[in-house]
Amino acid sequence: MEALEFTPFMLVTLFIAFLFISYFMGMMIHAAWMYEDHPKMDRNSRKAWVLCMAAGTGVTGWLFAYGYYANF
Repeated sequence: MEALEFTPFMLVTLFIAFLFISYFMGMMIHAAWMYEDHPKMDRNSRKAWVLCMAAGTGVTGWLFAYGYYANF
């Protein structure tokens, strides 16, 4: 039987790491965008949070994809 490139434990670990990094990347984007670029915008705006978390997920997704494919 051929060994798998990723074991189930590795996939779960990568998924959890992706979620954590995406969340904190979104937090950093939100902090920079809300407090520096838009000081008059409501900090608890749902639209701002969704946009920042989507941006954090996109940046993290690009980092994970680039990191994976650049090593081959």
